[in-house]
Amino acid sequence: MNQSSPFAVRTVILLVIGGALLLLASILMSGFGDELSRAVGDAPAADRKDGAGYHAFKRLVDAVQPPGRNDADTLNNPAIVILTPTNTTRPEDVKAIVDRRISLANAAMEDSGDDEPFDRYPTLIILPKWQTEAIPLGGGKVRRTGTVDMARVQKLVPADVDWHVEDRENVGVSADYPEIRSFAVPDRPIYAVKGATVEPLIVARDGAAVLGQVGSSDTFVLVDPDLVNNRAMADERNAKAALTMLRAIDPEHDGRAVFDRSLHYTRGDRNLVKLLFLPPFLGVTLALIAAAILAGIAAAGRFGPPVADPRGLALGKRALIDNIVALTRLARRTAQAGERYADTMLEVTSRRLLAGEVPSPERLDRIHPGYSDIDRRLRDARSEHEALAAARDLHIWKKETGA
Repeated sequence: MNQSSPFAVRTVILLVIGGALLLLASILMSGFGDELSRAVGDAPAADRKDGAGYHAFKRLVDAVQPPGRNDADTLNNPAIVILTPTNTTRPEDVKAIVDRRISLANAAMEDSGDDEPFDRYPTLIILPKWQTEAIPLGGGKVRRTGTVDMARVQKLVPADVDWHVEDRENVGVSADYPEIRSFAVPDRPIYAVKGATVEPLIVARDGAAVLGQVGSSDTFVLVDPDLVNNRAMADERNAKAALTMLRAIDPEHDGRAVFDRSLHYTRGDRNLVKLLFLPPFLGVTLALIAAAILAGIAAAGRFGPPVADPRGLALGKRALIDNIVALTRLARRTAQAGERYADTMLEVTSRRLLAGEVPSPERLDRIHPGYSDIDRRLRDARSEHEALAAARDLHIWKKETGA
């Protein structure tokens, strides 16, 4: 650091590198924030132990009605797959899982005989209801901050439905499913949906479904999660009712079920940042970043004290001669310099070699031949090249004579 450069080169480099890294981190967070928050933030709803999670329900299912086989991909398991989307889950992700399960069921039906049982690959979607936030220094505890956006949650149902809010006194088990036990309904409004393609299993008086089957598929929707979340599982009646609900959904396999976690870690909405930092455009982005780094390295030499502007006319004899030559060339008078140069050199050389005699090329020829010819060439020169060649020969003549 000096008066002309208030920052040291190392300081400037550290500031530039730090700023570039912070800018890159900000860009990545804006594009991948949802994925990062799901990966390192809240656990999947099936593993959450707060009142709005389903950890108790999952432990109950794993202990009493676990799946008949353990697949690496739970979506390929013929047992009931329980989906627990949140208010940030994309409806198309839920629909993709449902469609995949339906296609697996159709393939199993085609492969089986007419009288042979086949796997129906049922799916149970438990819709979200509450928004929560972590209590600071609460040891993992959360508090409710309100209900979720109903318009957004409604889109998670793979059918055209209307949203209903029912009184607890108006909710009961459908007469078509007597095997389902009644839940100990909480003392708060119950959510339900109503649609032409939704058949209620747990129904309200107006026909809206708290638990419903979507069309002819084996896709079921539990609209109000307060029947099976951790708070509800504290009541033994709800635990027994939840198990009978699963058996009613898939009686052939005794209601065996498995919770899906893949929905929690699905990619968020596409955006420009993801487009740049995911294949196939990742290579182009890395190339541009490398080019920017190289450009920064190339520009690093610009730091330091400012370079002073050069003088208009340089100092020194050689610079003076160069300036005279440049001005002569600019005036296009280099061809006329030969005669004057010849007169000057004749006078200087004669003073050194003739000892006071009258300057004459012929007298200088007597000392060493060739001078008169060089003198004539200088005087007859019509171009800079001819004058320069004659002057070079004169310089050689002077070295030979010691002038």
